[in-house]
Amino acid sequence: MPIRLSGLASGLDTEAIVGALVSAYSYKKDKYVKAQTKLSWKQDAWKTLNSKVYSLYTSVGQMRYSSNYSVKKATVSDTTKATATASGSTINGTQELKINKLAQTAFITGGELDKSVTGSTTMMQLGIKGGTSLDKASISVRTGTKATNIEIDSSMTVNQFVNKLNEAGVSANFDEKNKRFYIGAKTSGSAGDFSISANSSQGLSALNNLGLLSDTEIKSITTSDTSSNMAKRLFEFTSAKNYYDLGEAEALFAKIKDYKTNGTGSYTSDEKAEFDEIVSYIEANKTNLGLKESVDWTSISNDDLKALAKSVYNQATYDTTGTKSTAITRSLSFSVGEGDEKKSYKIDNNLAGFKDLIRSIADGTADESDEKISALKTYLNNTYADEVYKTEKVDDDYTAIKFGANGELDWAAISGDEDMLNALSEKVYASSTYAMSNDPTYREMYASLNAIRDGYLAVASAEALPTDTSEQIAIRAAKLREAQEQLDTVLADPTNQKWKEYIEKNFGAQNSEYDKRYTDFWTQSDNLELAQSVFYRIDLAANVSAGNLEINTTNQAHKVDGTDAEIELNGVTYTNNTNSITVNGLTIEALATTKEAISVNVSNDTDALYDKVKDFLTSYNSLMNEMQKLYNADSAKDYEPLTEDEKAEMSESEIEKWEQKIKDSLLRRDTQLSSIISAMTMSMMKTYEVNGKTYAWSTFGVHTLGSMNAEKNEGYAYHIDGDSEDSYTSGNDEKLRAALAEDPDTVIEFLKQVTSGLYKAMDDKMKSSSIKSVYTVYNDKEMASEYSDYSSLIKTWTDRVTDMEDAYYKKFAAMEKALATLQGNSSSISSLLGG
Repeated sequence: MPIRLSGLASGLDTEAIVGALVSAYSYKKDKYVKAQTKLSWKQDAWKTLNSKVYSLYTSVGQMRYSSNYSVKKATVSDTTKATATASGSTINGTQELKINKLAQTAFITGGELDKSVTGSTTMMQLGIKGGTSLDKASISVRTGTKATNIEIDSSMTVNQFVNKLNEAGVSANFDEKNKRFYIGAKTSGSAGDFSISANSSQGLSALNNLGLLSDTEIKSITTSDTSSNMAKRLFEFTSAKNYYDLGEAEALFAKIKDYKTNGTGSYTSDEKAEFDEIVSYIEANKTNLGLKESVDWTSISNDDLKALAKSVYNQATYDTTGTKSTAITRSLSFSVGEGDEKKSYKIDNNLAGFKDLIRSIADGTADESDEKISALKTYLNNTYADEVYKTEKVDDDYTAIKFGANGELDWAAISGDEDMLNALSEKVYASSTYAMSNDPTYREMYASLNAIRDGYLAVASAEALPTDTSEQIAIRAAKLREAQEQLDTVLADPTNQKWKEYIEKNFGAQNSEYDKRYTDFWTQSDNLELAQSVFYRIDLAANVSAGNLEINTTNQAHKVDGTDAEIELNGVTYTNNTNSITVNGLTIEALATTKEAISVNVSNDTDALYDKVKDFLTSYNSLMNEMQKLYNADSAKDYEPLTEDEKAEMSESEIEKWEQKIKDSLLRRDTQLSSIISAMTMSMMKTYEVNGKTYAWSTFGVHTLGSMNAEKNEGYAYHIDGDSEDSYTSGNDEKLRAALAEDPDTVIEFLKQVTSGLYKAMDDKMKSSSIKSVYTVYNDKEMASEYSDYSSLIKTWTDRVTDMEDAYYKKFAAMEKALATLQGNSSSISSLLGG
C-alpha cells in the first residue's frame, strides 16, 4: 500500500473524503465478505454434524448382522484356578476344565561368583583362558530358532560376555549386587526354551567358572539315554562282539522278543546265536540288571523291553577301537626339537589311557628309552610349564599343576596328587583331535552329517536359481527335482535319519517360529565345527559314564525349563506357550493347576445385550437431540458477520457472543436437516414382523416421551422402561431386559430389522449427486462452488475499490500541488510589497 500525505496544503481530511466517495463500492465488497464468512461457518457446522451422522451410520451398519448380538459370558466355578471369556461363537453349556500345567518362561539363575567380580572383570581374572586352536573356549547358546557359538576370549569382560548372550537371542544381565548371571528367554513356553552348553572342554571349564553350568545341562550330560545314546557300546558278552547305540540295542531286543515268541523266523544262524547268548547273559546277571525273576519273552511289554535293553546297554562297555577301551579315542599329534632336529609324533588314546601314560611318566615307571615316551615328556614340559590354572581372583576353581625349579613340570608332585594328574590328563586329552580313522561312531556321524548337509545345500542352491524366463524356470525345476531326490535318498538311510534327529534335537534351530523345519540350520552350519561339537558331547558323556571324568557341580546354575501351559477341556488336551488358551471361542486364562476338574459355564450375556441396545439408543438420542436443537435454533436475522472496522468498536466478549449467535442459527429451518430428521424418525417408528408377529419399540418398553413431556428439542429421543439412569422411566417395568432373558432371538431379530431400516434411510440421504459427495447429508459440492464464487466477487469489488481510491487520490494530489504553488506565489508577492 502506498504512503499518502494528504491535506498538507488544503487542510482537508483527504482519506475520510475518499472513503466516503468509495463507500458504495466498499459496501458491496463487505457484503460479499460477510456472506462468504457466513457460508464458511455453515460449512463447518455441516462438517461437524455430518461426522456425527456418519459415525451413527457406521455403527448402525454393524447392528444389522447377527454377529453383533453374539454376546456370551463365561463363569468359572473356581476363579482362583482360572478365568474365562467367551466370544459369540462359543457354544452355550457347562464344560469340564482341568489345568495340568502353567506356562513357564525359561530362566537360568547363575551360581554366585566371587565378591570382587564386576561388569568390567575379564575372563582371565575369572580363570578362563581362550584355549588353543584345537580346544577353543567355545559355548553354544541355542534357542528354538537360533543356534549361536560364542568363543570366550581371555580379554573379554563380563559385560561384553553379557552382550554376546543377548545377541544370541536371550535376555541376559550380570547383577553386581548378587554376583550372578541372570538369563531368561524372550518368549514364554517351550518354544522360548533355550540351552547353554559347552562345545569343548575349555568351554565346559568356562561355564563352570562363570557359574553357568546348569543343573539341567549336567543332567543332560550325565544321563546315558539322552546325551551318550549315540555312542556305541560293545556287547562283549557275545561271541559276535557287536557295537550298538541305545536305539539299536532297543531294536535288537525287539528282534529277540520276536525270535523267542514266533520261532526261527527269517533270522540267520549268527543272529540266532547272538540272541541266545544275550538271553543267557540276562538270565545269569538278573541281579545286576535289576531283575527279580526271569524274563518272559512272550509277554514282556514294549516299555519293559526298552527298559531291559537300556539296562543291558549300560552294562556294556565303550569300545570304539576294538581294544576294550573305556572311552572314545583321540589322536595327540605333537612335535619336539628345532630345525632339522624337529620330529613329529602321534599317540592315539582315550582319556583313561592318556591318564595312565602320564601317571607312568610322573612316577618314573614309563620306559623313557622309548623315543615316543621321551618325546611326550619333553612336549608336556614345554607345553604345560607356562599354563596358568589358578588366579589371585578366584580360589579353588582350578587345580594348580606345580612346576619344578628347573621350569619343568613337578612330576613328583603330580604323581602324588590325583587332582593334579587328572587336570593334566584332561588338558592333554582336550588338546588332541578325534581319531576318525579309529573311531566308528565319529566316522559314522561325520559321514552322515556331510551327506545330510550336502543334500540340503543342493536343494537350497537349486531354489536360488533365476526364474526370469521360461527356460530358466524349466532348468530350475529340473535341478530342484534332482536335488530333492538326492536329499530324499540321503534321509531314507536309517543311519542318516538317526543322526539327523539327534543333531537337530541337541544342536539345531528351526527356521522360524512358524517354519518348524531345520533347513537353514543345515545350510548355514560349518561341517567340521558342528561335527566337533556333536562328538565332544558324546565323548564327554562317554567319559562321565565310564567314570573317567567328573562334572564339577560346586557352583552350578539353576535352570527353569520353558514349558507350555496344558489344560484339559472336556477330556481333550490343549497347550499354549502362554497361560491363555482359546478353544472354539472360549478363552481360558489359567491361574493355577487343579487337582480336580472345575466347571466353566457359557451362556448368553443378557446384560451385555441390554447394554448394546442402550448404547445404540444413547447414540441415536444424542444425534437426534442435537439436530432438533440446530433446526429449532433462535433466529439471528439481524446479525451478520462483523467487518474489521466493526470489531474495532467492540470488546472481545461482545464479538464472541455476536458471532456465536450467528453460528447457532446457521442450520435453523434447514430443509436438508429437516429431511434427515424426518427420514430417521419415520424409520424408527415403523413396525416389523418376526415369526408372524408384529413388533415395535414400544413392545419392549422403549418409547419417546412426546413433545409435551420431553425436554425442549428431545421429543424424538427414546427411553427404556426400568432404566435406572433415566429419571423419566426408571420406575417402569423392565420389559426389554425381561424379553432379552426370555426370548433373545426375537428381540435380536427385531433389532436387526429396525437397524437395517434405519441404515437404509440414512444411506439414501448420504448418496452422492452432482451437488454433494457420497456419505454426506448436505450439499458440500454446491457450497464449495458458492464459496469460490464469493472469492471471485470479493476480488472484483476489492479491485474496484482500489481503482476508485487511486483515482480520487490522484485528483486530490493535483489539487494539493496547485494550492501549494498558489500559496508559494502569494508569499513571494507579499514579501516584495513588504508584507
